[in-house]
Amino acid sequence: MVRSKVFIAVLMGALALATGCSKDPQVAKREYEKSGDNYVAQKKYREAIIEYRNAIAADPRFGEVRLKLADTYMQVGEPQNAYGEYVRAADLLTTDIDAQLKAGRMLLLAQQFEDAKSRADKALAIDPRNIDAQILKGSAMAGLRDLDGAISQVEEAIRTDPSSGASYTSLGTLQVAKGEHEAAEKTFKKAVEAAPTSVQARLALGTFYWASNRPAEAEATLKATLAIAPRDILANRALAAFYVSQKRPAEAETHMKVLAEATQGSSGRISLADYYAQLRRVPEAKAILQDVASKPDGLIPANLRLADIASRAGDRKEAYRLLETVLQKDPKQVEALAAKAKLQILDNKAEDALATVRAAVAAGPNSALAHQLYGTILLLRSQPEEALVEYREAVRLNPRSAEANFDLGRVALSLGKVDEAIQGAHSAVKLRPAYADAQLLLGRAQLAKGNASAAEAPLSTLNSAMPDRPLVQVEMGRLHLAKGNRSAARASFQAALVKDPSQTGALEALTIMDLQDKKNGEARARVEAAVTAAPRNDRLQLLAGRTYAILGDAAAAERAYKQALELNPNNLRVYAAIGQLYAGLQRLPEATQQFEKLAELQPNAIGPHTAVALLLQLQNRREEAKARYEKVLQLNPRAGVAANNLAWMYAEDGANLNVALTLAQTAKAELTDMPEVNDTLGWIYHKKGLPDLAIGPLRESVAKDPNNATYHLHLGLVYASAGDAAKARESLERALTLKLSEADAAEAKKALAGLKG
Repeated sequence: MVRSKVFIAVLMGALALATGCSKDPQVAKREYEKSGDNYVAQKKYREAIIEYRNAIAADPRFGEVRLKLADTYMQVGEPQNAYGEYVRAADLLTTDIDAQLKAGRMLLLAQQFEDAKSRADKALAIDPRNIDAQILKGSAMAGLRDLDGAISQVEEAIRTDPSSGASYTSLGTLQVAKGEHEAAEKTFKKAVEAAPTSVQARLALGTFYWASNRPAEAEATLKATLAIAPRDILANRALAAFYVSQKRPAEAETHMKVLAEATQGSSGRISLADYYAQLRRVPEAKAILQDVASKPDGLIPANLRLADIASRAGDRKEAYRLLETVLQKDPKQVEALAAKAKLQILDNKAEDALATVRAAVAAGPNSALAHQLYGTILLLRSQPEEALVEYREAVRLNPRSAEANFDLGRVALSLGKVDEAIQGAHSAVKLRPAYADAQLLLGRAQLAKGNASAAEAPLSTLNSAMPDRPLVQVEMGRLHLAKGNRSAARASFQAALVKDPSQTGALEALTIMDLQDKKNGEARARVEAAVTAAPRNDRLQLLAGRTYAILGDAAAAERAYKQALELNPNNLRVYAAIGQLYAGLQRLPEATQQFEKLAELQPNAIGPHTAVALLLQLQNRREEAKARYEKVLQLNPRAGVAANNLAWMYAEDGANLNVALTLAQTAKAELTDMPEVNDTLGWIYHKKGLPDLAIGPLRESVAKDPNNATYHLHLGLVYASAGDAAKARESLERALTLKLSEADAAEAKKALAGLKG
């Protein structure tokens, strides 16, 4: 007893110390804010970020500090982090016009035009004559394609202050968007006249010439801008970018050096280092970065870049060391965590990479980079559905990322979500017209949609630019097939094989064409020749197995599949193929075993588990099948096939009808047009004594599959219970003309005998 009392006393004392030492959150947040402000004054922006984040941890609704944190992120060149904080700050500081405008501008850059317009409206509610708010609203309306309304809005800003060169500049930009190039040029010139010393006005005119493909006038205007303000950061940056775009990078160096000298803190020197790195002048880039890394505001960005240089050079040990330097300074630095996860992927440390990227997402929930990388790792773990969720989030956070849109489209296509794939690929191509992989994806997705005419433009462009690329020839072959030109298709597939004899897409397509043309011997010979040339290619062994299976040579198919698994035990498609082979041969236990192996390799993928459940159900191992369907639904509550089949099994057992109905409704939402699903839903309504609700889905089943005897039987039984004897008789008699089991036929005859009228 004494010991227990002593223990309790010590515990209570510890609790008292713990609570007594904690600060009042309101006091703590102000202390963190003050500390952050002091660091900003000293240009120690990274330290300020840490303090501001501590203040927000103490009070997540501290809008003033969120605004300061966003401004500081911009100072260190992290607009992706600033974006989220500006928006949150504006949400909290509803009467702060500066917060609304800053959030609106970031939303505008992210092409979130409706949200940007909303922020402009909030700013105008605070100050109806605010010129910046009027210009923001006009720009947002232009993004929404309300160009006339946008121009009217900016014209109102000009009337408010006719001397504002910025308003004329915005008006000119909108006129360009509307296609009124002559009017736009006059407006830009008027902006220069209204404010002859305005760098912004002259830059706008120079950019107009640049965008209009008038490089001589653009260069002259940009140089004239520098004559007014030789050390202006924006003007030097614009001229440097102009020279790079004109393939005159050497002339950009002078202006990049001015930027390095004129920019406060280390960001200008980091930009110069980036410039050298892009020109592959790595020693000069490293020299600058190593010096910048010794400065308080440069430690993190410089070491991140040095780590990237080390990684590209193959020195992963040094890359890890540099990233750890960053993470010791800021354990929640998202870019460092993401870079570390990439290295772990390269080192085949999948679980470590997963943990690291999860930390990155937790530290930066608004980081598109973190979500995109998370999606990539999930995809490597054979979790495409979960990967798609992360890619969607990455695109939402950064809709201007061509890579994120491409990844979204690629995974969507693999999951059969063709419309989403087309949207992702189209966005990627729009953002980066020369993105060859995105053009290829767009062509593939349009072909999957059955839209050969829409596929032709991207694929023909690729074919002209890179006719020797095998994948391009494969897709061109598929395009020719879709258009009915089989000879052109063969030529394209054969062209792909000339460049890459083991190109499985081309081999598979030619093999299918041979089989369709009844050239079975040629199909077999083609595949066997490819396997002989590359016997250790597991993809070719898989193709051979599928070919043998189509030709009815099950023994040869089995040998090829087993050879493929010996070569690559992680080729998931082989497990599926050999499982299908065994199922077709009614070797159900062996098929189950193969899909079980596939499920072990993909523990979070619903496909293999669903296949196991189906096979167990076919073997009348009902309780095991139910358990496996339940496992699938734990992994994904929207898994339509599992929901439908489990609902049916519950209904057949006459138990859990309420649960069965919920599952059937889930299946209906996911698999809208499948007759099996409508039949399940209607039959459960019937079991629950709700014939009026049952008739609709059962009629849909019959309409989709009019030769299915069971669907007619169910519909007839429901009509009978609803009292509609004529329709019941019609459906039941139709069921009896089709193939019913002996028990079902007896039930149909009994129901017919009981009909009145």
